Amino acid sequence: MAKKSASKKNSGMTARQRQSQEIMREKAAQKKRQALLKKIYVVGGAACAMGFIIAGVWCWKTGAVGHAATAMVDSGYAATARAGFSVQSLYLEGRSRSSMDEINKAMDIKKGDPILRISLEEVRERLEKIESISHATVERALPDRIYIRIVEREPVALWQNNGKIALVDDNGVVMTGLDMAPYKQLPLIIGTDAPQHVKDVLGLLAAQPDLARRFSAAIRVGDRRWNIRINNRENEVIEVKLPEDNLMDAWKKLAELQESEQVLDRDIKEIDLRLQGRMFIKLSPDQLPGKNNNSNARDT
Repeated sequence: MAKKSASKKNSGMTARQRQSQEIMREKAAQKKRQALLKKIYVVGGAACAMGFIIAGVWCWKTGAVGHAATAMVDSGYAATARAGFSVQSLYLEGRSRSSMDEINKAMDIKKGDPILRISLEEVRERLEKIESISHATVERALPDRIYIRIVEREPVALWQNNGKIALVDDNGVVMTGLDMAPYKQLPLIIGTDAPQHVKDVLGLLAAQPDLARRFSAAIRVGDRRWNIRINNRENEVIEVKLPEDNLMDAWKKLAELQESEQVLDRDIKEIDLRLQGRMFIKLSPDQLPGKNNNSNARDT
């Protein structure tokens, strides 16, 4: 009965009224569909976001991304090596005293390695960490050659400390593990901080060659000054105490006294030059009978 009434009611509508009612029903249905799609997008987006978060955490914990990237890089370098860009020749220049085992370990380059993968800067840094090497250059000549040139430190003195002897260069860098035999004639310096001040001794010896020929050793005293041991004509040791400051002037004055009075050829145990303008001389115990600590002072 209701359907018939509705049908009768609709049959009484005009065509325009029926069209307007149909449009309203379509709009209502469209709003429902949009609301449903919105819910689907929200839920789907949240699910995707959660999936990405879970995947990211898993990759971070397992290192999958890093492993995958590393594998891709390795594969790429392997491809370049197969194309002919691999190490076939390595040329080393400048080595005379440095350990070849240390150099090989620092280079870490093998025949057949992908040449494009080698970090020239890292190889240089490792080489310059070797005590006996001052500078290094590393060059790549494509497709298959590596050139390495090193500049070795030049030993200028022997350093004695705690009963051990090592070589020292002019910048005070200590070099261990080298064959000492070729350097036995280098000047000997003694004291904990002596290497840092080795240029003082080198300067003294270069300034007065006659005194340098008598030189035996230089002892660093209290990180302040030097005592120089030199030999007299009987090859006995004379201890020369130099001042903290103006040590070159004191050394020059000693050379002048030796030239004019041959003071170093006398039976002397110690010469103290620490006071400017004064020189104290301690004679050997047997110089004057019955006196063991005789010293004379004189103006210089």
